Amino acid sequence: MDSDRQRLDAPTGPDTPGSDIVAFWPRGWWRIVDFKIGIVPLPIYVALLALITAFVMAGKVPSDILMGIVLLSMGGFTCAEIGKRLPVLRHIGAAAIFATFIPSYLAFHHYLPAPVLASVTEFTKESNFLYLFISSIIVGSIFGMDRHVLIKGFLKIFGPLIAGSVVGAAVGTLVGALLGLGAHHTFYFIVVPIMAGGVGEGAIRCRLAIRPSSTCRRARSSRRCCRR
Repeated sequence: MDSDRQRLDAPTGPDTPGSDIVAFWPRGWWRIVDFKIGIVPLPIYVALLALITAFVMAGKVPSDILMGIVLLSMGGFTCAEIGKRLPVLRHIGAAAIFATFIPSYLAFHHYLPAPVLASVTEFTKESNFLYLFISSIIVGSIFGMDRHVLIKGFLKIFGPLIAGSVVGAAVGTLVGALLGLGAHHTFYFIVVPIMAGGVGEGAIRCRLAIRPSSTCRRARSSRRCCRR
């Protein structure tokens, strides 16, 4: 221990033997570890990226919870890091926007490898990971607040929350009506599901639930038999 400490504390220069080793280890290595993509240190990020690449080249990416979290974390943190480093857009939420829409865009156009898409799809469908993720965000946000601030602030924000909800519902319904969807359909099948469960757990789920009924209505209008 004393010899290592003396070696670290010893002056180093261009003519000092072993100066390159001392300059990189451990201080240079610590700088690399301190550089993070999201919350993932750079060496671990590179190792996980190599692991994913190996599975993709093998043609089969596991769909268990370990690999699922790795894929979601790598994709989300990478896109968020890109948005966080943009000069102007980073101040208006580019990190969250990029992490939300870039993976969706890549998956929609099949720019991602097929084994990765199959693994993420199977993982999210079988494990219901979104329920855990959404509840963790909500509960964690509430528990992360100071109890006194939460109690005092709730009474102050209760009125604006109600007013904002009413205004948001009215604006959303008006936009849908102007676009030709109808006020009734827009309010009950778009606005309310989004306000209740968001896009992923509200609007999309409701759309999937009412798809058979809309199919039946189209079949009746064309005088075809509608069978369930």
